[in-house]
Amino acid sequence: MKFDERTQMKISQDLIAYLDACPTAFHAVEETRNRLNDSGFTFINESDHWQLKPGGKYYSVRSDSALIAWIMGKKSPSQTGIRMIGAHTDSPGFRLKRNSTFTKTGYLQLGVEIYGGPLLASWTDRDLSIAGRVLVNDSGNIVPRLIRIQRPLLRIPQLAIHLNRKVNDDGLVLHKQNHLPPIMALIKTGQTADTESVIQKLLSEELGVGTQNILSWELELVDLQPASIGGLNNEFIFSGRIDNLAMCHAALLALLNQTKAPDTTTMIALFDNEEVGSNTVNGGASTYLRSMLERILGQEEAGRESIYRGLANSFFISADGAHAVHPNYTEMHDAQHQVQMNGGPVLKHNAQERYATDADGEAVFAAICKELNVPLQHYVHRTDLPCGSTIGPVTATNMGIRVVDVGSAMLSMHSVRETCGTADPAMMTAVLTRYFDKKNLLTV
Repeated sequence: MKFDERTQMKISQDLIAYLDACPTAFHAVEETRNRLNDSGFTFINESDHWQLKPGGKYYSVRSDSALIAWIMGKKSPSQTGIRMIGAHTDSPGFRLKRNSTFTKTGYLQLGVEIYGGPLLASWTDRDLSIAGRVLVNDSGNIVPRLIRIQRPLLRIPQLAIHLNRKVNDDGLVLHKQNHLPPIMALIKTGQTADTESVIQKLLSEELGVGTQNILSWELELVDLQPASIGGLNNEFIFSGRIDNLAMCHAALLALLNQTKAPDTTTMIALFDNEEVGSNTVNGGASTYLRSMLERILGQEEAGRESIYRGLANSFFISADGAHAVHPNYTEMHDAQHQVQMNGGPVLKHNAQERYATDADGEAVFAAICKELNVPLQHYVHRTDLPCGSTIGPVTATNMGIRVVDVGSAMLSMHSVRETCGTADPAMMTAVLTRYFDKKNLLTV
């Protein structure tokens, strides 16, 4: 793959289109499966009987927010193993409480819960709306419908500085229960609002179904500002959900770049709920990946023996955002590990095993970067600060396979608007593509 400016911008523009199409994990899976369908992949249900063919292209979806897609290799997967890239579809933010609407001092408001670890202040004074998944009664069948209200509907207003004089000196402190419910409408004096039906009516109008047919929903707040390219030399991408849709996008492109059936089975695994620990039916700690691998490897006559051999020969790249050095807070970074945006892929290390990278995995990834003449960076957290984690360690533990943690550098991680570089998506995509089509990972 070429790394000229035109190629870099083309991939960055495609990433922007992907980010804009994916306000929630449900939409991320929908956009991903649309692209897979366009590229000839076949959807197979976990409850169906599988008959997989060499060179076949397949994908599976769990709970509408997690997806695993793969191309069957020409060689036996028990002998070659399976090469995997994992990422997550969810991002920190706010989820609507079930009985969410209430009135207070003339305002109609929504009760929200915090999902993951968002930078709370970044969500204030922004044009917000609602998106997610709704389960409806469709002629007696329970059917999921995606929803995305694309008009400014909500606001989390800050308190005026005249009433909070020390905010610029002491910082903005937000009480999670009292200060975060967004305003939705004004209620006239003497008017009573049927708060229980507000969301039902809104969903009914947007989906074109009767309120009595709305059975349940999973909704969240979304920022309406689209992704954009910025900076003096167009070196930045500004958007929400870069963590971790940028890595979902790179993994997807790497898989779609396999235009010929590979020798080794290649796979991407996009999980939900990483931001809250992965311990869900569609999270990285679930049975989802193991059941997929066992069914693929178990197609061979040797049965369980094939499964164990295949797992032992497999390799997994956990791809998630990495912390770029912040020019205004350089003291918060380890002095020897100040990674840069547009400086190439980042290998992430942690002695407490919050990242799964070890010397064996590092050697494989570093060799690919060197082969492509792609610069490689290393990230280690400050020793006196707690380190975040990824799906890497839980995958290594549950699957017993080699895992390496990588990512692209970014700023403002977990903000409603994050920042990454326009050169990094192309470099990461190239490395992941080569990882999939390289004949032997143990050669340099």
